[in-house]
Amino acid sequence: MDKSFEDKGYFRRQYPRRAMKRKIGVLCDGSYFVCESGEIGEGGMSIISDYVLTEGHSLVVSFQVPAGNFVFLRAVVRSTQKKQGDEKVTHGLSFNEIEFSIKRQIRSFVSARTDFAPGTTSTF
Repeated sequence: MDKSFEDKGYFRRQYPRRAMKRKIGVLCDGSYFVCESGEIGEGGMSIISDYVLTEGHSLVVSFQVPAGNFVFLRAVVRSTQKKQGDEKVTHGLSFNEIEFSIKRQIRSFVSARTDFAPGTTSTF
């Protein structure tokens, strides 16, 4: 079998995501650090870190949902991607057992209209 093409078809997103640039607290194996988020959806999020996390590892992330609550969510590292020449690592996380109310806040953020200037509020 030709291994030059790696099919990651087993990992398909179930929910849409939206870019979210915020500080995220991460607790992994007893160590706590702060990093940036990349995207978020009801099923998970991406984080951009200085550290390489192992796929399959469990962790806890803490962050403020835009226009929502400050949350603590259990997650699993699903993917790790480090671009050559870049010191940052992008991790794909999937959430475990997320409360319906938090899921709804994330869904609201992801589906919100973004046709107004950043830093302003919508008149809708």
